[in-house]
Amino acid sequence: MNINYHAPFSINDYLKGLISEKVARMEHNGKPLMEVDVYFALKDGPESNKDKELELKVHVPGQVVFAKSYAESFEKAIPDVSEKIRRQLEKYKGKLEPKGKDKLMDSK
Repeated sequence: MNINYHAPFSINDYLKGLISEKVARMEHNGKPLMEVDVYFALKDGPESNKDKELELKVHVPGQVVFAKSYAESFEKAIPDVSEKIRRQLEKYKGKLEPKGKDKLMDSK
């Protein structure tokens, strides 16, 4: 699994470590993550309290899962965007499970 970082500034090892930790937790839940793209940006404008933008794009077989978060710092945005991705991956995993009669027979 590959993590690609995209930013108009240099990203420190601390932020990379936080993201790697969150992505590793997603991977341990049995979800086949192929590639992760992380986008860092600074928002312009009068709203200076939530000017850090973090986007996470996760490539799984047959689909791309995307989430975005705004926060006061990237450290605060990472857990938020990770939770959004986790919920979407749960839905994705549910779509992969058998439906109908097969599901009923498996539960007996």
